[in-house]
Amino acid sequence: MELAAVASVVVEKLKMSDEITDKTVIEEALIKMQRVIADTNEEQRNSDEFKSWAEKCLRSLYYVEDTVESFTLGIARQNRKWGFLMNHSLVPKNLMPCQKLRRKIKRIPSDIKRVIDEKPKGTDKQHACSNGTTTNMGDQNRAMAQCSYATIPESDEEELVLEVDRKPLRLDREKQAKLMSTNKPLRCSSDKSVRLDRETEARLMYTNSYADEELEMFDIRQEVHDLVKRLIKTADKGRARIVEIAGELGSGKTTLARAVYGRREIKKHFKSGCAWVTISKESNKSDVLQNLLKQLGESKDAVDLATNELETRLLKWLIGKNYLIVLDDVQSDQMWEGLKSVFLDNRNGSILLLITTTVNPMYCVSPPNNIQKKTLTEEYCWNLFLKKAGWATWEEGKERQVVKQRVLNVCCGLPLNTVLLGSMLSTVGDDIRFDYLQNILRINWKTKDIVSVSYMNLPDHLKLCVLYLVLFPKEYDIPVRRLFRLWLSEGFVNPKEDKFPEDVVQENFDNLVKRSLIQISKFRSDGSPRRCRLLGVLHDYLLPKAQNIRLFHVHCSAYSTKDSFPLNVRRLVEHASSKNIYSDASRFEHLRSYLSFNFQRKDTPATEVGILLSRVITKGFGLLRVLDLEGVYKPSLPENLGDLFHLRYLGLRWTFLDALPSSVGDLPYLETLDVKHTNINNLPTSMWKSKKLRHLNLSHIRLDMPKHSDTDSLPTLLTLWGLSVDDDSPVKNGLDRLCNLREAGITFCLKNCDHLLNWISKLTSIQSLRLRSINDVGHPSHFGDEPLSLSSLSNLSHLNLLGVLPNLPEYMPQGLKVVTLSLSKLTEDPMPILGKLEHLNVLRLLSDSYMGKEMVCPQEGFKELRVLKIWKLKNLEKWNVEEAAMEKLKEINIRCCNKLMSIPERLWKKPSLRELIITNMPEEFKQSVITFMRCQDLILTFKDYDLTPLPWEDADHTSDESHTNE
Repeated sequence: MELAAVASVVVEKLKMSDEITDKTVIEEALIKMQRVIADTNEEQRNSDEFKSWAEKCLRSLYYVEDTVESFTLGIARQNRKWGFLMNHSLVPKNLMPCQKLRRKIKRIPSDIKRVIDEKPKGTDKQHACSNGTTTNMGDQNRAMAQCSYATIPESDEEELVLEVDRKPLRLDREKQAKLMSTNKPLRCSSDKSVRLDRETEARLMYTNSYADEELEMFDIRQEVHDLVKRLIKTADKGRARIVEIAGELGSGKTTLARAVYGRREIKKHFKSGCAWVTISKESNKSDVLQNLLKQLGESKDAVDLATNELETRLLKWLIGKNYLIVLDDVQSDQMWEGLKSVFLDNRNGSILLLITTTVNPMYCVSPPNNIQKKTLTEEYCWNLFLKKAGWATWEEGKERQVVKQRVLNVCCGLPLNTVLLGSMLSTVGDDIRFDYLQNILRINWKTKDIVSVSYMNLPDHLKLCVLYLVLFPKEYDIPVRRLFRLWLSEGFVNPKEDKFPEDVVQENFDNLVKRSLIQISKFRSDGSPRRCRLLGVLHDYLLPKAQNIRLFHVHCSAYSTKDSFPLNVRRLVEHASSKNIYSDASRFEHLRSYLSFNFQRKDTPATEVGILLSRVITKGFGLLRVLDLEGVYKPSLPENLGDLFHLRYLGLRWTFLDALPSSVGDLPYLETLDVKHTNINNLPTSMWKSKKLRHLNLSHIRLDMPKHSDTDSLPTLLTLWGLSVDDDSPVKNGLDRLCNLREAGITFCLKNCDHLLNWISKLTSIQSLRLRSINDVGHPSHFGDEPLSLSSLSNLSHLNLLGVLPNLPEYMPQGLKVVTLSLSKLTEDPMPILGKLEHLNVLRLLSDSYMGKEMVCPQEGFKELRVLKIWKLKNLEKWNVEEAAMEKLKEINIRCCNKLMSIPERLWKKPSLRELIITNMPEEFKQSVITFMRCQDLILTFKDYDLTPLPWEDADHTSDESHTNE
């Protein structure tokens, strides 16, 4: 139950509030409330009396959070105002303005007791069992395995009680300096699902990357191939056509369409463009048309147009164009009737792809183009279930056969049911998995039941993580980097001794992916997740639960008034501008998070942000923890931003801001500052005093660091990306104090880089490292005369080097997964050294990284290599691959290697090889590739670009020797 999750967060935050001296009594009262909430079953919770009482509990919990955080805010402001006098024994404590809040805090236990006593009679029956399955199941799961299905969906509260009974985590000072505090926030209010009306959002959505394993998993490889051919063939007939994918909920319609949408053949064929719109129940025709105009590049001033004007503009743009438009989840005939006239009369080979469960526009769709999404065969469904559940074998027998048939009946051949049910079983211990499966199959299931159990089976801290995904638009691709840091800043990390919060977040994410509640929508070349999403079915299921606890409010109308805007918004998600709602700051007294997705216009700064923040700060509220403005054009930030004492996350990526308020260095709890892709060229010196900052993403900024400071600079910093270092930047007694970095991206222009490279060699925790050496005109330069020392960087997995290397280090970290070399000008073949890296997945040898004529991949080398990119190696003539090398290679990408005449014959025989991309290569090379391709089942892509030379590649510039930095 979400109410129990809220209660656990309040308890955890209270434990971490050092300013509250008498918090033990409050903790005990809250824990008692948790137990009372847990001591009710699903049937009892459905009563009106309980719902009314639960609302009182929710208000009480929010009151505790507000009072505690307001008190800590008041203390901080007093300390800032009165300085050292605050600790002086002669200052009378009862004269401080926080006394009113102190009195409120003292009343909290009795207030909670009064709410508990008001619980309706007859609802205090202890729930039968717990379903809080985790990877460490123990006796709790043994009891759970004996439960009937009817008790499972709402039976997670018993685990909650076990969680709260744990003693609060206490670390010694040394560990505290190493690990970050993880206060947990409460949830905020919610509204309806939102439209997708942003150009950048549209650009980021559906940039999917479906691995071959996924196509096999869902048995859609042939369907993808057939649908690609159908779309191209249908488009070639010269008239706008409609293709419909219809099927049951959870049959994989959208998964099939996404896999097709991302194919290179589709992007290549539909030259005018592709667009994808997910239509929610709340969407209207205007929303859809605006979204399409934005994705197709005709969005200027579209926000101010009426529906008929939007339709006229879209019709005008589409005429004579060759496009593919996907409308996902068309749920009503009325919506379809309003949209079809825009598409039916257009010519020139355009396609409208409809994905629908309920609408059947057969009179507009020719029979071959009406595709019914097929379900899985029983054999395939069963094998997929076993794979997801973690069963390597399945014993035969009458009892087992009955269970098998029951599973098949429940799954109904639907991929969603099969994957969710199997994934949920994978979290149950091997010794009780079969018993658990038997018990949850006792009643007739529907898809919504499997979704419900998959969610209710989660521990409370994971429920909060999943619920948070509803904040993003339906089917939206969320950057994993962004999600992790938001989870951290919101306080969704349950502290674990001797573990960094980032590692706990990664565990939580992996757990949710394993349970198939989060889907990876785009992978990096090394196989790690880059973007993720919440399935549409889960979004629809979780939205009411988020509303029940007022998780967030979505502001999606430019015509909102004060009367239509809720009071006491705790988390505001903005999709449309409306200045008139910000005049009443009292509505945002308890605002914890502000996330804006309102970047419809790129020529007008977003002043509304500044209006809201200024009024919130002026009124003395300042409880904001998250300010995420990623993609908003030049938002206005108040100069007194530093008064937001609780702020943990300041996301300004892609805002193109020119400057930051100097007070940003005064934010004592700031954990993430992201100014990547902005015009900001300096940060306040006070930033280096921050004790909590963990992630700093810059846009090639040179930082003025304090020299010879008595205190450590940024002791908790883990990410430092986009830093520029020159001869005026202190490395010794400056940068070299940052000893805990995990990710570092540094561009340096130094006469002598010994101090910098010596510091780098000591970053034993570094996982991702990008170093770029340039000279004073921005051209690539030398890394020095001595080889890089990387042998001590045992945790390094990603290495990216740009600049001239004397040679490749002989001892490379064995954990390396991705290596990228650019302009290294190596004269010795790097392959013998790189081939020894047993975990190397991706190798990129880019422009002039190797200057030799011959390259040899050693015998049995590159055991795990999947992707190989060879670009602009202008001297390379011969490439040899010895026996048993590159056995797992999947993709070869060759560009502008004009003297290379062929690909090693041994590579053509690799059964793992799937794709070959050839760009700007000689005709003789292309012909040799085509000759081998005749007997190969590979995806072959030829590309030819007019590549603009980089400044140092231009023939009019000085010779290669000018790249050095003497």
